[in-house]
Amino acid sequence: MSRDCVVLKGKLVFVMGGGKFGTRALRYLKAKGAKVLVADVNSNCTASSEVDVQAAELGVSDSLADGQAAFLVGDAVDLLLGLMETKVPDLVVTAIPSNAVAKVVEGWLAKRGYKLEPYLKGVPKVLENIPKSLVSVVDEYSGVIVVSYMASHMRCRENCMPPKDVCASTGRPKLASMDRLLEFGVYNHVDASGILMSRQLTGGLGAIDGKELHSLLKRLENLNKPYTLAIGTACDCHGILKLAKVTK
Repeated sequence: MSRDCVVLKGKLVFVMGGGKFGTRALRYLKAKGAKVLVADVNSNCTASSEVDVQAAELGVSDSLADGQAAFLVGDAVDLLLGLMETKVPDLVVTAIPSNAVAKVVEGWLAKRGYKLEPYLKGVPKVLENIPKSLVSVVDEYSGVIVVSYMASHMRCRENCMPPKDVCASTGRPKLASMDRLLEFGVYNHVDASGILMSRQLTGGLGAIDGKELHSLLKRLENLNKPYTLAIGTACDCHGILKLAKVTK
């Protein structure tokens, strides 16, 4: 799926979060003819006033026409987990703070009797494989690593649609897309990994493939426990990674 050929008309898209970025995603997706579910714990968030339906159940997705959107009040992670038990959205927009994919994985496995705890010993090992200048944040106690081609004292351009090989703001060359760089970083340091690519739909707006996310969840639930895991999301320029141990 590339930003040049994504067809959104008729696609079911789940937007996690109804704030600034979630609302921008909602507007764009509706204009492109997608069927949109937006979830937020705040019933008065910005997106709530820009939908066609205020819904009480996930089943509303079956009645949406192309270009229509429904709003659901509740935790976006929990609602997405509920949806994916019976229906896999075509795309997922992660417009909530922190590592949304890691939260979804943790919730999915928790429902099946497993738990995640930070894999502290893995953090320094993974950092050895990533250039220090690309590391923005390290939280060893949470097992979290954040990487970026943008310098920490600078901000990306608004609605940036960056080229593949260089940073649009600084001209800094890119070694590889961040998902590939993180996969290299965790290689041989964890038992399993799942780093999903957030592909740009338009400037400043990305989405992950719902089928890829569901496939990852099914693969992880079927692995023999315990095991160590690297889970995260990345685009061409930025990425977030969580290292964890999965136990019964």
